[in-house]
This record gives sequence, structure tokens and C-alpha cells, in this order.
Amino acid sequence: MKVFAVILSALLLGGWQCGVSGNPATGQLLCNGHKELCARPYNNVSFACTHNSYSYTPPAGSPVLNQERTIKEQLSDGIRAFMLDVVKPSPEETLWNRIGSFFRNLLRHEAKAADSRVHLCHGSCDLIDKGPLADTLVVFREFLDANPNEVITFIIENVSGFTVKDLKPSFVSSGIEKYAFTPNSAFSAHSANHVGYLWPTLGQMISNKHRLVVFIDDKAQTDVVPYILPEWDYVVEIPYSNIHPIKEFPCNQDRPRDGQPRDLLVLNHFGYNRVTIAGKNIDTPLTSSQVKENGYNSLDSLQMHLNTCAKAWGDSRVFNFITLDYYDVGDRSIFHIVDKINRVGK
Repeated sequence: MKVFAVILSALLLGGWQCGVSGNPATGQLLCNGHKELCARPYNNVSFACTHNSYSYTPPAGSPVLNQERTIKEQLSDGIRAFMLDVVKPSPEETLWNRIGSFFRNLLRHEAKAADSRVHLCHGSCDLIDKGPLADTLVVFREFLDANPNEVITFIIENVSGFTVKDLKPSFVSSGIEKYAFTPNSAFSAHSANHVGYLWPTLGQMISNKHRLVVFIDDKAQTDVVPYILPEWDYVVEIPYSNIHPIKEFPCNQDRPRDGQPRDLLVLNHFGYNRVTIAGKNIDTPLTSSQVKENGYNSLDSLQMHLNTCAKAWGDSRVFNFITLDYYDVGDRSIFHIVDKINRVGK
């Protein structure tokens, strides 16, 4: 009985439901919940993604909220790609956060603390501050520990221009670094910007226990930290600055604006309110009520966007990161769309 209790406790580590390693009836390996995905290269898989994943309540009523559910809830719901902004707090914040980090690390018996200057904030930490990056990385690490057949992705916006040396301690102290994927020389790029890079399959990534892919938009140095990858070598995005009211979501390549394709494609499907003061545009996220009232996250809206982009990019192109604000608004249609792109499920 005691042995059973120990095993059960291990399976429920951190409150997560343990990831399914296979179908009990068939012994079939499951990758991100589906056997069909195990043989597919990473760049041929679509993932549900949240924009500014960390930007949820509290504080209630903040003008820069993008989500209603916590990172842990997003993971449990099936979100597998996360946009994270790393920002340096103001000096006043840094003093108190360093004091807090000192005591947290003391209790954890950590000899080397992560850099407390690296926080998850939306533009300014005065508007919303979810604390040190390392704290949130612990949440992701606990999920990966408990779910050995799940692959997740970070798309980091380096707002404060940190070096990868600044960021690495957060990955180390949180324990998530062991899961980070590093491109192997066996999967060499065929041309500049890694167009045609031979990505491993999800099954290979799971087998190798390298189930976290990390991109950053600025100041990547793979010779220093090889697993923090330069986003624009591998990824392109369609426009993100969609101003409400949105008649039609666009599909053109927005970043980088060099017209060159990449292996991975971000489909941004969210919008902003815009006010203009003294000739300067100020954009703030739509509220969840606006998203619901205008049907932006509805199945019809998402499907229409995909149909339009399929014409622009070709029917064979996989839209890898379907990115929403308030993904839980609109009957969670994002998961239906992702399954449809992946040709899995019902």
C-alpha cells in the first residue's frame, strides 16, 4: 500500500495530471496527445499558442491583459506554445524583487540564484509584472516532468535587450535547461536562414528528452547559449498589429520583411484598440468582452483566416503557431483548428 502511495504521488507531481506515454489498449506512443504526430517533423506540426501568455489577472482591470487563465491552466488546457516578454524592472522594483528572490532561493537551498532583473512584464513592469522569469519557468519544468510526451515552445520578445548570459541562469535555476532542444549537426541547414532545416520529429524529440524549443527575437548567441535560437532565422510572422474593428485578418509576411520564407510560421489572430494622441498611436489589447462580442475567436473567424492564408501561402504550408488573446473565449475553437491542421482527432 505504501509503495502504491509513493507511485501515485510521483505521478501527480506538482498537481499535474501525468502525461500519457501511450494508448493502453494498443501500446501506441502518443506525442502531444496524438500518435499521428510522433512521426512528423516539428515544423510540420501546428501548436495552440497564446500571445503574451503571462499577461493575465491579477491585477484586474489592467489595460494590458491578454489572457484570463494562468500558465498552469493554459498548459492543462492544451496550449503548447507561449509568447513571453522579458523586461528589466525599474530600480525600485529590482531592490524589493531581489530581496524576495534571496529568501525564495534560500528556502530552495539554491546556491546560485537566477538574475532577478529578468522579469515577465508587458512593456513596462509598472503595468503588469509577473515576477522573475525563473519562477514561471519552474511551472513549465514541473509540467514537462509530469508529462514526458509533450513538446512545448517559447517565443521570447527581448524587450530590455538582455544577453543570453543574462537569461541562462533562469533556465538553469528552474531546472528546465535539461529539456531545451539544441539543433544537431546531423540536421544541418541547407541554406541561409535555415530554410529547409531538417527538424527532428516529435517522437525523436521526446525520445531524446529535448522537448522545449526556445526562440528569441533579439540578441541570440548560439555559440554562448546554443538552445536559445534566433527567431528570425527559423520563423516568420504575419501581421500582429490588427486594429479593431477588424474586417479581415491579414496574411502577408510581416516579420522579417525580407520576403524570404522560413521553416515556421506564426499566425497572429488577435487585435488592438488604438487611440491617437498628438499624432502618436497608442495600442492596447482588446478586452475579453470585445473579443467575444465581435466573434474574433469564433470557429468561423479562425477558419476564414486560415482559408485566406492558405491561398496566400499555399495549401501545403503548415501554420505552426495559431496565436490568440483570450483563447478560452469563443468555445476554445483554437484547439479544433489546430487538430484540423494536424489532421488528428474527430
